[in-house]
Amino acid sequence: MPHETLHLIEPTKSQTDAALAELKHALRMPPPPVPHESLALLYDAACHDTGGSQAARNFLFWLAGRPDPTGFVGDGGLELRRLDRQLKDASFEVLNWWAGPTRSDAPLYNILGKLRVRFAPETERT
Repeated sequence: MPHETLHLIEPTKSQTDAALAELKHALRMPPPPVPHESLALLYDAACHDTGGSQAARNFLFWLAGRPDPTGFVGDGGLELRRLDRQLKDASFEVLNWWAGPTRSDAPLYNILGKLRVRFAPETERT
């Protein structure tokens, strides 16, 4: 198989300056507000025992890199396909919030704590 040569084009000074100005502007912007309604919707869904609930729970724990307390191991982004439109939209809103700097991570971690207690094996609850 022949080797392909990749030619990189250096950005011009004006392109570099524009990119830096955009980055500086973004860094000065306040973090987005917490999507409380979307987090609540996902939490409510995650509390049940359906395929969509399992996918919502998996998504919330995935955000924080934590295992689902039920032991379920999902299939990454494919789990989003199991969500209805409303839960999908909520997931993307939460993901957009979580992907950047936040004022506090507590809203997500509070929900994860409630879910962990709710779904902990009986032996861990006593």
